[in-house]
Amino acid sequence: MMIIYFFAGLSFGGLGLAAYLQMRRGGDFPLRKELPWLAAFGFACATTAWIDMFLASSGMSSLNHFLSILRIVLQPLTGLLLIKLGWGILTSLGPLPSWTIFIPGVLIVPFAYVIAYASTTFITPSPIEIPVDIWSRYLLYLPGSIMAGIGFLRQWHTQAGRGLPDVATLMLGAGAAFLFEAFVVGLVVPAAPYGPASYYNYDRVVTNAFSGEGNAARGVFGLSAWLDYQQILEITHLPIEFWRMISAIAVTFFVVRSLDVFDAIQKRIVKALQDERDRAQRNAFEAQIAARETAESWTDALVDISRRISELDDVDTILIYIIESARHLLRSDFVGLAILNADTALLELKCFANGHHAEMVDSSVPVANPLILDTFHRAGSYYSQANEPADQLAHVCFFTAQPGRAAAIVRLTLDNRPIGAFWMARFNADLYSDTDLIWLECLADQITIAIKHGLATSQLQLLSVTEERTRIAREMHDGLAQVLGYLNLQVQTLDALLEQGKLDKLQEKLKQMHEAVKIAHADVRENILSLRTTLDDKKGLIPAVNEYLHEFGIQTMIDAEFVNEIVDEVNLPSLAEVQLVYILQEALSNVRKHAHSSHVTVRLFKTGNTREECINLQICDDGVGFVSSESKRSFGLQTMRERARSVNGELLVHSAIGKGTQIECRFPCVPPDKLLRKSTIFR
Repeated sequence: MMIIYFFAGLSFGGLGLAAYLQMRRGGDFPLRKELPWLAAFGFACATTAWIDMFLASSGMSSLNHFLSILRIVLQPLTGLLLIKLGWGILTSLGPLPSWTIFIPGVLIVPFAYVIAYASTTFITPSPIEIPVDIWSRYLLYLPGSIMAGIGFLRQWHTQAGRGLPDVATLMLGAGAAFLFEAFVVGLVVPAAPYGPASYYNYDRVVTNAFSGEGNAARGVFGLSAWLDYQQILEITHLPIEFWRMISAIAVTFFVVRSLDVFDAIQKRIVKALQDERDRAQRNAFEAQIAARETAESWTDALVDISRRISELDDVDTILIYIIESARHLLRSDFVGLAILNADTALLELKCFANGHHAEMVDSSVPVANPLILDTFHRAGSYYSQANEPADQLAHVCFFTAQPGRAAAIVRLTLDNRPIGAFWMARFNADLYSDTDLIWLECLADQITIAIKHGLATSQLQLLSVTEERTRIAREMHDGLAQVLGYLNLQVQTLDALLEQGKLDKLQEKLKQMHEAVKIAHADVRENILSLRTTLDDKKGLIPAVNEYLHEFGIQTMIDAEFVNEIVDEVNLPSLAEVQLVYILQEALSNVRKHAHSSHVTVRLFKTGNTREECINLQICDDGVGFVSSESKRSFGLQTMRERARSVNGELLVHSAIGKGTQIECRFPCVPPDKLLRKSTIFR
């Protein structure tokens, strides 16, 4: 028997220790608030079992009185702790179901029973520990065990509904163990001559197991009469203390295991939360990277568009690049650009991107979609909503059978006047956002700037043509026209000399006329050579200069040497290349007309570092030289300086009488990060 008491106390002590340790560790699970009461109940039950073990031994008789008093105190205290624990477990899942309304009645009836039997209990001569033990079990331990068992069964049902079968199984075992505890501990009590204990105890059948009195009692009390220790002993051949030990071990096993499983689940939940947090952080980091990449892509595209515009690329090429960028960056299936036709007052499709290519529209394609026209006529922008009728997006996408299901449209404005519309569409229902509309408006601004620069470029080209015509007219006036006028006068002089018979003077005049014709012929050939000099992407600056010098040397019989020290790309803006050729032509014209030179050297080389490179053009002749203030070349030099300054360059002239002339002009290169494909430029 001592071993049974020892293991029963050891089981409850383990239960109390496990609850205490779990309480120290913390956590958030259904039994968290009941851990202090569970620990106290376990330690109290363990102490009671070990007191019974010492009382059952014969070696500590001197302490029996003290241990008996301690047991009298612990017995109802254990029941009270179990009552509190059972009620807490029962109500831990929220409000109780309606059927639990009978619980107060169940609790009141035993108390009424106590009052009825109180006088009998304390009048009957018996040790005080017997009624304390009996009524502690009936009034405290029994309802507490039942409530705890029902509470664990509620936990079983709840955890099974949450998809936690391992916890649900342990809750079911703990509920069954507490109900078994209610039977073997709360109902089976010591024998006493009053109340249920008079017929429902574990000593009754020991004294009259097979007597007629026992049989009569069974007949009188029915179920209570045969649920006694003797029947259990006859069936199991084991005493009730053994079954109480089994009950203690079962309660401890299932409750401790449930605490461990709850802890494991809590760790699993914490790990899941940590994984979710890490995943959220990863997603946020990836979103930041994606946002930064998107911003960089947009920045690169907008900067590239601006550079193309500043480099005076062909407007159609810039527009194609813009709509391709819009289709790619805004993940669109169709992008269209329509321009107002001033003659017909209609919006006509200018260019579009459909699929993986973009192209200009050669023929007139009117744009009749109401949404596009409405956006064009009013100030503002538009993007489709989720509840918008599908027919409103009809005819948004051109040259495709697929209808648009989401669209965004902005108006193009130049000098506060609407000039066109720019829109994009998707074939799926993925709607555009406010941010997409802002980016589309940015691209629309770039389109407007490109068109404005295109108009300015056209005006500049017209101005250049006008300027070149003025220059040719001036040179023809100063050269060919004067020579022809001179020849006209000389022909009249020849007629007079011929009539007078002055042949010597006639011959002299013919020589002068021949020299004037040669000069006029040289001027005309030089003008033709200048007009034939072409800069384009296939030829480039250096081949054009080399070709011009070769032709110049043949025409003028001046030894023209070209020294090219540039081994890589020239990297000059297109206008700077044009002005460089103009300056070279003007300088060589001065050499031919005024320097009386037999040799001229043209040298191209680079100076500066990689970030601030310059192209240098140096023209040296071995002619007579000049003084600037007295030279006929002053007007031409002033023109060359103005040409150099127009492209942020500078021009220097070094000359002395009898020592030839050196002209050097310097042009800044385009930085490496700003290089663009140059447009085709014809002079």
